[in-house]
Amino acid sequence: MKCTVMWVGCAAVLLAIYGCQKPSGGPSENGKVVLPPEVAGTWRAKETPWTISITPDGKISSVIIAMGEVLVRPNQTTKVEMKDGNFSTYEPGAFDLEYTPKTRELYVSVEIKRMHISLPGGWLDGNNTTRFTGPVSEDGKTWIADWIELFDYGPRFPQDPNDAYNGPVTFEKISD
Repeated sequence: MKCTVMWVGCAAVLLAIYGCQKPSGGPSENGKVVLPPEVAGTWRAKETPWTISITPDGKISSVIIAMGEVLVRPNQTTKVEMKDGNFSTYEPGAFDLEYTPKTRELYVSVEIKRMHISLPGGWLDGNNTTRFTGPVSEDGKTWIADWIELFDYGPRFPQDPNDAYNGPVTFEKISD
């Protein structure tokens, strides 16, 4: 029993020290994050409309999201006129980025706090958070990321909690 308690205690300490650390944004200049040139730029997914533009100081300036293929910016509401003349509204929250130079791991999180989308025969109201995480290739041309999406679109479109993982997605860098 004593041995089990000791192992559990050691595991908890190691997890606290190593398992819960956030990756750094990269080298900094005057307290600002500076990404390597191969990470900053615009990344477009091969399999979906997702396109993510990253500034050299480690911020996400804009994203084209899959839901409606709409360009959104962090904390700025976007209204889009639909084919039927109605307007859909996207209200993003924060867009987060973390980069670990040692492992070349890039993490991006895009929050849409509220969306009101015109659909044939009604509306879709809800929110979602999408996360991509994975390594950037050494040449800085490819980023293969795991894609996780959590959403609440109401009772018409429930999310199965086991279906948050959408699989890997390959991003290609299309501009610096």
